[in-house]
Amino acid sequence: MTTSNTGDPVARTQLEIDRPIYSENKFQEEYNHLEKDDSNLDKLKKIADKIELTPSSLWCFIQRLVPIVKWLPNYKIKSDLVGDTISGITTGIMRVPQEMAYAILATLPAVNGLYVAFFPVLTYAILGTSRHISVGTWPAVSIMAGYAIDDIVSAEISTRNGQLDFNEETELRIQVAISLSLLVGIIQISMGILRLGIITRYLSEPLIKGFTAGVAVHVFTNQFPRLFGVRVARYTGPFALIYANMEFFSELSTANTCAIIVSIILLLILVVIGEINDRQAAKGWCRKEGQKGQKLPIPSELLVVVLGTLSSYFGEFEEKYDLRVVGDIPTGLPFPVLPPTKYFGSLIAAAIAIATVGFAMSISMAQLFARKYNYEVDANQELIACGSSNFVGSFFQCFPSATSMIRTTVQECSGGKTQLASIFASIVVLVILLWLGPLLTQLPECVLAAIIVIALRGMFRQVSDLPMLWKVSIFDFSIWMFAFTFVVLLGVDLGLLIAVIIALITIVIRNQNPYCALMGRVPNTDIYRDVAYVPGVEEFPGIKIFRFSSSLSFINAAHFKSSLYKKAGFNPQNPLMPNEKSDHDASTSLSTPDHDVSTSISSPDHDASTCLHTVIIDCSMSSYIDLVGLKTLQVITADYNKVNVQVIFANCRGTLL
Repeated sequence: MTTSNTGDPVARTQLEIDRPIYSENKFQEEYNHLEKDDSNLDKLKKIADKIELTPSSLWCFIQRLVPIVKWLPNYKIKSDLVGDTISGITTGIMRVPQEMAYAILATLPAVNGLYVAFFPVLTYAILGTSRHISVGTWPAVSIMAGYAIDDIVSAEISTRNGQLDFNEETELRIQVAISLSLLVGIIQISMGILRLGIITRYLSEPLIKGFTAGVAVHVFTNQFPRLFGVRVARYTGPFALIYANMEFFSELSTANTCAIIVSIILLLILVVIGEINDRQAAKGWCRKEGQKGQKLPIPSELLVVVLGTLSSYFGEFEEKYDLRVVGDIPTGLPFPVLPPTKYFGSLIAAAIAIATVGFAMSISMAQLFARKYNYEVDANQELIACGSSNFVGSFFQCFPSATSMIRTTVQECSGGKTQLASIFASIVVLVILLWLGPLLTQLPECVLAAIIVIALRGMFRQVSDLPMLWKVSIFDFSIWMFAFTFVVLLGVDLGLLIAVIIALITIVIRNQNPYCALMGRVPNTDIYRDVAYVPGVEEFPGIKIFRFSSSLSFINAAHFKSSLYKKAGFNPQNPLMPNEKSDHDASTSLSTPDHDVSTSISSPDHDASTCLHTVIIDCSMSSYIDLVGLKTLQVITADYNKVNVQVIFANCRGTLL
């Protein structure tokens, strides 16, 4: 009986359990425990039994491989078509300037970004399992592709002693880009076939956020030359960002005044409209139940593109002020061309990084909206869909694609229900490619740079996670900081690799010294808690209950052994040596009707040894024990048995037996 805040007595519900005492062997004998058969031959037999070559099973396989054949016939025209149409047009309008800007970021002509907004989008709509994500360009992938392209182009220019004109260099960049896209597609498809969607679990959220924040710094600083109209060389490799900024500031005296004025005006417009859109997003763009209409975000990117193009055309900025413009945008769709494979050897490292990071972003966004709308996404099918998007796109002058968080959010909030919204968005892009492309010839590059800079706001806002990470986990905080620092200083690919290695090391460190506790019983209950943190818990004389909060392996076996001896207050390997006292003094007697244990250690030199007769190891937190861990348990048991202390293992999982 306890009392409430008002002083009134509150009765607690009592739970009483009466059952026999079991050992593990007796329990298995009584309840006919079946051993789990994990032999490889039996696993193959089970898989073979599941394979049925019937028309229905073949149709199910096709539906899994090509999900559109499953959801399109069941499409709800009345409830979804209007929303998908509005969403597709809205996202398509947003796509045009963004895709062109990110193509420039990848050191490619702007029109290649429009190709990425068409071919990969259609491919994913056919093969993807997410109803909401928007595939296309993504700043992180664009900058990674740009660095990979720069490496090969720089090497090619060196071999030709600098004899490479602008058109030849542009063609070379396109060839390297489509080769990279093909390789990324092959890697992702192979991972999907091998069921390796689980690999993205090794890219934790702090690592991804620290990485993308570091990439945002690269993207942001790479726009300075275009915003100021300064021509500088591109650098790759470690400390490339530092070298690029040093050259930029040394050439700042040559800045183009027209570019600066245009950039400032358009940045102000983008910031103001962005704040309006953010406030509206906070109130809710999405259509609420019972609400007839909905507010859509103001297409700020399209607005500044139109304004910048008209100003440049009528003001003759290119001729009068030497302002760099996008240039010719060919009409029509590109003819499919087989990408070259001779660059695969040089691109393999970048391709693996892009394939992994791009898919990690895609699957995280897909799972986010799947949870929100209560449907399932298949990680392995997503790998195949993303890989196929890159594979198909490589034949049509596309560089690697991924999922954009901003576009996905806009597509969902503007009413998108299915991937039909993405198809409608690609139709908007198709109209630009077929008929309206030449109207963007006079678009200044500083306009696209301004669009990129403002689009990075969301990536920079991830810095706000640091205070929370510091409070929750110093390891996660460190992973974020290491990922950010190494990406900024050493480059995107090398920085990501080092960040992943450090993240894996933190896992080893956490498992090397896991939490250990000496357990005691809460009075008059069967609840056991750590005696160091819960005052008033009872220990039984002569019995120590030890819990190890991890699986036992070669990494932590020594820590397990030393912690057990320390917590128990008695080291059987040195029974006559002074020992550290246990964490809590025993204060309550233990009596059971069937078990009478008497003290069997006699050592006048130490009190702990005179009362300890049983050590209980709680294995409830251990999912596996490796060979080193098993040998450690054997040593501990043998050491204690030598001094007449019995060791009992409790709460053992079936996989440990």
